[in-house]
Amino acid sequence: MGSGRGDTRPTLAVVATAMAPYPASTSIATVPWPRNEHGALAGLKTTSYAENVVALARAAELGASEAIFANTSGNLCEGTGSNIFYVLDGELRTPTLASGCLAGVTRALLVEWLDVREVDEPVAVLQQASEIFLASTTRDVQAVHACNDVSLPSPGPVTRNAARVFADNAAKTLDP
Repeated sequence: MGSGRGDTRPTLAVVATAMAPYPASTSIATVPWPRNEHGALAGLKTTSYAENVVALARAAELGASEAIFANTSGNLCEGTGSNIFYVLDGELRTPTLASGCLAGVTRALLVEWLDVREVDEPVAVLQQASEIFLASTTRDVQAVHACNDVSLPSPGPVTRNAARVFADNAAKTLDP
């Protein structure tokens, strides 16, 4: 036992369960612990969820269902299991992959299908956003009706369009 890889064959474990659909909108809260965009696991999907569990517990204490991380530079990064998009001055934005966020499939498709500006900005930009939504394989496009103590239109027009574009394209093929 230990951290070394050793020379044995890897063990594969698969766990599956039915998932209830996510609600049409959700609330989010920023948490004080940063993602390390320079770390060895930056941008990777791993089974090490301890950091996410702690962050989600904090979000729940604040009345939110998703925790949002800044990175070590103080810039917006991602949720515990989602990518984040927001609208500022009418422009749809999302953090760059250099922020340390996961290069999610749903994120990539939305960036391809929509006019999205990838930009690194301080996490406080969420307090000025006119709309926010989350994106992931399990959420698709999910509107955010509250960020910390700020209420938002849910869904706003940009979020409605993103959800429509995603649903339309996803319906065309199983592998968009």
